Parts: sequence; C-alpha cells; structure tokens
Amino acid sequence: MGDAQGQGCIEQIVFFLDENHCGNKHLHAVFQELKIDYEKHTDHFPRGIEDTVWLPIVAKHGWIVLTADARIRLNALERQAIKRNKLRFFYFSRNDFGGAEMGTILRRALPRMVELSQTQAPPFAASISRNSDVTLRDTSEDL
Repeated sequence: MGDAQGQGCIEQIVFFLDENHCGNKHLHAVFQELKIDYEKHTDHFPRGIEDTVWLPIVAKHGWIVLTADARIRLNALERQAIKRNKLRFFYFSRNDFGGAEMGTILRRALPRMVELSQTQAPPFAASISRNSDVTLRDTSEDL
C-alpha cells in the first residue's frame, strides 16, 4: 500500500496508467526496465468509467496517477477528487506525444517523479514536459 496518512513519504511506489495510456507498451517497458511497479486502468475498471469514480479507488491503494489528460486538474469535480483523496498526479504536458516518445520522456523523468512522490505531501499535480522536466503545478493549496 501507499501513503495511507497522506504525509509525504510513500512505502511502495506504484504508478497507475490511466485508460488512455494503459495499453502503451513503451510505458510498460520503461516501468519493467526500471523495476517500478505499475497498474493498468483496464485491469481494474471498465473503459469509459468517470474519472470521479476511479480516482478515489486509485488513491485508496496509494497509487500514483500517470495521464496525458491535463484537463482532469481543470475540472472542478475532478480537482476536488484529487484534493479530497490526496492523490499524487503526473500528466504529460501535451497529449500529442507518440507512444515511443512518451516512453523516452518517461525514462528520463521517472527519477524526479519518484523523488517528488517521496518528498511532496499529497495532493499534488505535476507536469512532464517534452524534455522530461517534471514541474510541480498544483498542491493542496492550489487544488
């Protein structure tokens, strides 16, 4: 399990690939290569399920969300779900990256993502840029 108290440090790093990325074999390869655990949306939820339904469940497991859907953090109900459930939330800054490019970006960004997940108390949202920079965008005060 993850950080049940939401105090920052996390026992086990497990990323959750959202519906749009759970089939991206390039992302799977990076997680496998770096020996980082990950879960896929379709292994736990049906396609098309509302974000406000799966976000709390992912949070209960302590999983770290990875998506390209930056709009989640702009939707009021979804922002509330991120905040209320103390989620760690990473998103690719653009959703036009190809699968292989996402894998390359993720490989370079993962050390910073893991570090941020271990040092930044949830909830938070952070972006991942094309050059693999990871930038904290929203924290509990901003959400």
